[in-house]
Amino acid sequence: MDNAFDEHYKQLEGFTIKKFLGMSEEKDIDPFPQFIISNGNEEVMIEVSQDPEGNGGGFLFISEVKK
Repeated sequence: MDNAFDEHYKQLEGFTIKKFLGMSEEKDIDPFPQFIISNGNEEVMIEVSQDPEGNGGGFLFISEVKK
C-alpha cells in the first residue's frame, strides 16, 4: 500500500466506532455511510467513499479475523 494511504489510515488507530449515523443525504450520488468514532479524548466523523475524490458513497467490508 502507498505510504500516503498508510499515513492517512493510521490516524484511525486506537479509535472505536461509537455510533452509525446512517447514510448521508446526497442527491446526485450514492450516499455515504457515516460513523462517529472516538479515542477517548476526541470524537470524529468518518464517511465511507468510493474514491478519494468523494464521488459517492462506498461499501465497507466487514470480515472475521482468521486466527
